[in-house]
Amino acid sequence: MTIFSNDGRLIIPLRERKKKSSKKNEDCIRYIINEAYCPAGCSLIDKGVEINGFPGIRIKFERPGMDGEFVISSIEGDFDKVLLRGTLEEGVKDDLYCPHCGVAFEKLVNCDIHPDAEMVVIGLTPQLDYNNAITICNVTGCSNGAFIHAGEVLKHVRLSKCC
Repeated sequence: MTIFSNDGRLIIPLRERKKKSSKKNEDCIRYIINEAYCPAGCSLIDKGVEINGFPGIRIKFERPGMDGEFVISSIEGDFDKVLLRGTLEEGVKDDLYCPHCGVAFEKLVNCDIHPDAEMVVIGLTPQLDYNNAITICNVTGCSNGAFIHAGEVLKHVRLSKCC
């Protein structure tokens, strides 16, 4: 195996680097969201509804003929949710709103799994900052339904368009 290129640069195979870094403790960390805000700055953390030991994130939904509210887990990668009112349907897109002021969540990008769905932004600070936000898909049951950091979504979109 060659370790230097023709111009004398050290070659570090990406797959070997990834293997070593995947053993870090960081890969085992699951983040807990303890602050979440709508675009108008309302707090979405619902201390009255805990999911797996932590207060959840409350969201209002609407689609033709149905509206309601649910609370999603504030734990990264956790798909658990509590339905408070209305009915959610697997694979169906809903428009998502703040349960307090009714402002619609802003759309970041289209979902890469469901072409007619969007990844909506939930701020981690009262003033919406896309660099400090999470996103969820607005289709019930989508694997992008648990929150993803907005920066990761943007990085994925850029990489998929350029490569």
